[in-house]
Amino acid sequence: MKDTHTPHRPIRVEDDLWEEFGRIAGTRNRAAVLREFIAWYVRRRGAVLPKRPAPAEDEQPES
Repeated sequence: MKDTHTPHRPIRVEDDLWEEFGRIAGTRNRAAVLREFIAWYVRRRGAVLPKRPAPAEDEQPES
C-alpha cells in the first residue's frame, strides 16, 4: 500500500441500504461521507456532522 492511501476497512452493510446510500451520497463519495461521520463521532477538532440531502418529494417526513 502506498503511503498516500488509507487502509481498506471492510464493513458489513445490507445491499439495499448500501445501494440507497450510493444513490444519495454518490457511488464514489460513500467513503468521504463515512470518514466525515467517523471524525464527528469521535469528536475530532473541527469535524462536523455530514449534511443530509433534502428528502425526495415522494419521501415521507420523519416522525
